[in-house]
Amino acid sequence: MIRNPNFLRIDQTGKELQEQGTQLLNLTANCGDIHRYVASCIPAHWHRELEVFILLEGNVQIRIGELVHETTAGEGCFINTGVLHSFTGTCSSPCIFRSFVFEPSIVGGAPGSVFDEAYVRPLLETGPSFLKFQRIPEDEPYFQQFSRAFTACEQEPSGYEFRVREALSEILLLVKDKSQLMPPRKLSAIPEIRVKQMLEYIDANIGNAITVRDIANAASVCPRECQRIFSRYLHYSPMEFVQRRRIFTAAGLLTGTDLPVTEIALNCGFQSPSYFSRQFKLLTGSAPREYRRAVQKMPVL
Repeated sequence: MIRNPNFLRIDQTGKELQEQGTQLLNLTANCGDIHRYVASCIPAHWHRELEVFILLEGNVQIRIGELVHETTAGEGCFINTGVLHSFTGTCSSPCIFRSFVFEPSIVGGAPGSVFDEAYVRPLLETGPSFLKFQRIPEDEPYFQQFSRAFTACEQEPSGYEFRVREALSEILLLVKDKSQLMPPRKLSAIPEIRVKQMLEYIDANIGNAITVRDIANAASVCPRECQRIFSRYLHYSPMEFVQRRRIFTAAGLLTGTDLPVTEIALNCGFQSPSYFSRQFKLLTGSAPREYRRAVQKMPVL
């Protein structure tokens, strides 16, 4: 089953909540246009699963922690477990993508198996946070195996799970080989842990008044350090990020529920529905009711 979402479901730490299309396979296959998301952005998030991504059309900026990677049509990437990342469309034309977000156990099998110990566990612990694949001869197998897995998920022939597992295994082998000369990855850097703590606080209090000092206290840092971390890792000031988070949350409620606009505004921390409408339109280009109607009419890709 292929998902075509327009809203990212995350928990209070920014961890993505997966809606498993194939429950027993522990894998989610996605396709769509990044412009379907609010402000053409899949906001900063992370997940314990691995992710492989291909951009079919357009131009996308992928932020990995403090680094920015420009990605053009035809390119792809691997994103490791626990990595804070976001996707933003940077052109007016469609930014069509495909991705798999999957449990490492699909490839590694049971903990302690030769597949887990020799291949998957080293990749999770010391492999690269991010690895780009381009349309060059040595990277072509990545795109071939990705296509093979995606076609299997689309058609779901008998035994397709074996084909998907085999293709993803080949992709991880390619990642392992391509990353041999890269420096080992350092897990759980302190600034990234603090980012997740501050995101948890923001989402737990999205409907309440929030100050920079409140956010800083959640990670036991001073307001100045909070400002620095947000600028470096999320590329917004803390309060700019809170405003965007509130609007992203409101957008999900507009498209995923029948709640009145006024109730959504109050639930997301806006004291005035009229102010909410103005801020929502500044970011999305549409008033809340117009946005709800437009998303409901969007064709499924």
